[in-house]
Amino acid sequence: MRYTYKGKDYPKDLNIKHQEVFTTLSKDPLDITRREFDHLFDIPTEEFCADEEQLILWELGKQWGKSAEQLESDTTVNHFIIRNTLITLLTSYSFSSFDVVLEVLRQSEDIIRFNLPDYNGFTYILPILSIVFEYEPKQLEQFLLEEGLTDYSKRIVADLLARMGCDTETKTEAYNKKVHDELSGIFSRVLDAYISDYPTGNICDKYVVSHVVKAIVNAGLKELSEQLKTVYSKDMVDKKICGELDTNLSVMKDLGCADLNYIETGIYPLMFLPTYLIWDNADNPDFGEQYM
Repeated sequence: MRYTYKGKDYPKDLNIKHQEVFTTLSKDPLDITRREFDHLFDIPTEEFCADEEQLILWELGKQWGKSAEQLESDTTVNHFIIRNTLITLLTSYSFSSFDVVLEVLRQSEDIIRFNLPDYNGFTYILPILSIVFEYEPKQLEQFLLEEGLTDYSKRIVADLLARMGCDTETKTEAYNKKVHDELSGIFSRVLDAYISDYPTGNICDKYVVSHVVKAIVNAGLKELSEQLKTVYSKDMVDKKICGELDTNLSVMKDLGCADLNYIETGIYPLMFLPTYLIWDNADNPDFGEQYM
């Protein structure tokens, strides 16, 4: 599995209707005042959304093709813009925003990490990905099957899907069943595709398969046990990541879904609170590796 994504025709110039969108969202969150943040939401929603999408794509265009070292030394790029805009999109998105959000994850791992550092398993794209799952789960499935992307980006999506299956306490039984069935279908189709693809490695590798297995176990999708047995029997997993098969089957049977961190989707805590206050405890360490 190699990173071969060619990018898009990103805008060379920033053509937005409301200049304050750039002025505010390009700042370090510590320097954004409540007043100027609130003012953004006085902008008509469709216009605000269009400006946000344009801002993300423009910033990606400036960063395209650069290594971690080049990004750190380049004064023309900004590692706050994408993080901040992914937060404000939570209340202003349209369905067209979902492909823009996934475009962030189509970048190289260096670019993803530059904009979205990993805080013990949390990145600032998870909240808006939960919205994508709510309305267009097929887009996340297609992302896991897309060729030429990084294994790191597919790990982020697989982890998000697992968390969707673990957030059951505040939801109705009917809703939880709907989510469970959706996840079961997605991961079943993804595993079938990975099993077929594995000899060539166009859409998956051992790292990706291992994180998908880990997500399936975390989400308690015990109906996929036979497919899990297949990927283990074909030596498609790294047990340091996803653990032993027998342990995983037992966990799903006895415990159901794992106890994973809740994904905050409130724009004010996400923008202004320290990360440890919105992601304050380690995930269930029952099996496999843990984020360090």
